[in-house]
Amino acid sequence: MSDSITETEPRTLGTSPAPITAAPMMAAPITAAPITAAPITAAPVRAPQTASALTLQNLRALLTGETLVLHISGFRHPDDAQQLTQKMIDHAQFERYFRAPDIGVQRTGMTFFETNGSDDLLLRYYEEALLGTRTLRQVCSPRLSPVDQLRLELGDLWLEGLRNENAHGRPMLAGIGRVFENGFELPPHQDILARDLRDATQPPLANHQPLLRQFSANIYLRPAAQGGELEIWDFTPSFQEQEGLRDREFQYEGIIARTALPAPTVVIDPQPGDLILFDSSCIHAVRASQGGPRVSMSLFIGYRGPNQPLTYWN
Repeated sequence: MSDSITETEPRTLGTSPAPITAAPMMAAPITAAPITAAPITAAPVRAPQTASALTLQNLRALLTGETLVLHISGFRHPDDAQQLTQKMIDHAQFERYFRAPDIGVQRTGMTFFETNGSDDLLLRYYEEALLGTRTLRQVCSPRLSPVDQLRLELGDLWLEGLRNENAHGRPMLAGIGRVFENGFELPPHQDILARDLRDATQPPLANHQPLLRQFSANIYLRPAAQGGELEIWDFTPSFQEQEGLRDREFQYEGIIARTALPAPTVVIDPQPGDLILFDSSCIHAVRASQGGPRVSMSLFIGYRGPNQPLTYWN
């Protein structure tokens, strides 16, 4: 079994302020042939790790694939998380993902995955990236943004450095706030930069090196009153396998049918201020939440090897 996931194709192993309470936009369901793929029966092979602080040891275990999930409890103080939540709701502008308008998740800035097949959206993404990064920082001011805190701590630990991901020679968005609408789930899916680059209208730079692994970093400001658990499967389907597992009830083609999956390897109920990092090429989901919007911040982290800088983007 290989520990690495290359960007050419993942391998099987064994992402005035608009009111949060606005009526959700609903896209018409796609009625295509039902899923016929056989259920996945892969056994879990990696365990999660819980810690009170980010260290070089637990970071290395995550980056090299020894650990599936790294859960840092109390990354931000719960009282601080609560105050940041209110600032986000009061001052940030949220909007649903352009590429997944029928999923009840809103974000503060346009993400790279949304540029799919459009020169105009790709140009807009790069034009708005730095503004989006700075706006999130200003919303958190005078407190340090949790995303900036994470970048500082990663830079302190990883002596090879930390830099903005460089797909097209322009700064990429670095950090978003997210709100999960009441009663909605984030269905099973993967987040893989190589697939997003494949879908973009411009190829990456000639010297752009593929990632060995990609991680999702989520800082939880206000978890759901009920539900909202993070689910992760220790399984990374290839592009062809993912096509066979697709849930065609959703507009976004990257959604995977729950009926084709076994029970998740890990289910985590995050608490205010927690940081959770995990391999985003593995299938993951967020269960439907109740009792008000679920608020978090997120960032992707890229790993190219022990002697290479880490990268970040959204």
